[in-house]
Amino acid sequence: MTEPSVVLNTEAIKNEFDRQISDGFHSSATLAVFIDGNPVVDITRGALHAKPLFRVFSVGKPLAAAILWRYKDRGHFDWDTPIAEYWPEFGTRGKSSITIEQVLAHSAGLSDHSNIPPADYNDWGRIISHIEDMTPQTEPGSAVSYHAHTFGWIVGEFASRVSGLSFDEVFKREVTLPLGLKSTAYTLEPVEFGRVVPLEISNEWDDKEIANNMDLILRAQVSMPAGSMITTASDVAKFYAAISGKGVMNGVRWLHEEVISEVTSVKAEGLDGTSGAYSRVGLGVRLPSDPPNQYASSNNSDTVGHGGLGTCTSWASLTNNISVAYVTNRFQPEAKNNYRLHEMSKTIRTSINTAYSNVKI
Repeated sequence: MTEPSVVLNTEAIKNEFDRQISDGFHSSATLAVFIDGNPVVDITRGALHAKPLFRVFSVGKPLAAAILWRYKDRGHFDWDTPIAEYWPEFGTRGKSSITIEQVLAHSAGLSDHSNIPPADYNDWGRIISHIEDMTPQTEPGSAVSYHAHTFGWIVGEFASRVSGLSFDEVFKREVTLPLGLKSTAYTLEPVEFGRVVPLEISNEWDDKEIANNMDLILRAQVSMPAGSMITTASDVAKFYAAISGKGVMNGVRWLHEEVISEVTSVKAEGLDGTSGAYSRVGLGVRLPSDPPNQYASSNNSDTVGHGGLGTCTSWASLTNNISVAYVTNRFQPEAKNNYRLHEMSKTIRTSINTAYSNVKI
């Protein structure tokens, strides 16, 4: 393994990490930072198991999307290929023209999942039947509206149609195995349940049942590519290291640089019909909007990443070959969550900037 090109101020990062725990933002957290594809920070506190796993919710969306990045790289389709070319049943009820790009950029008009009963979540076939029966709520391609759940099911089924494999099988083949992500999956075997760090709910969080519901999803082994990922910060940061490294991991090309450039460019932006916030979206990844943001980025073209429901963030700097994953175990409302994620990202960026300025040439 080659040495990273800079020396990071890890002491400042550890101090901020510990401060957030002592200030009561969460009782457990994990952080990983890679520079030039090499791990330089890997901290976990508050976990009882020696090899803990964390739930990262929507942080799993880009990893699911990466299956399609790989197939696009091999020339199986273009971004403007209609989903229905590989999945004919999808093309009913006004969906025949919806493209891969529109799904990955949350502009397909299928953000409303209220027609899908939670009791059906553990039956992939029934879920897909519900998706096929959907009618777009907005004209496909006309507006950004975050596809919180439907994103993963559409991406997962399309990946299966292209590959001929189940979603879990194709995810392993295209993402976890080639990148060496040894602790990342959307479901776990029961013997591994004890490794998962328990979720906590802050007093200000509205949904008091969310932790119990997530435990039900875990125990029922429900695969939700949009939100059920269980992993480590190290694995997520390594994934982003492949992006910040322009498609190369450990000297092996995983994606061509052209595809990385396409994926990380803005494909849709505007006021999000789901959240009401201004949103800038690539192909399965998000780009920063105005600061302060959870990536602590003031340059809206340097960084791509994705957050996870009220708990965590992950990102890559496209110019400095830096990747980060920060995962916590307590749901916090938007203001508190954005504050802690921004402060951690800012501390990392400041430490890196200081390190760069101290490098002797």
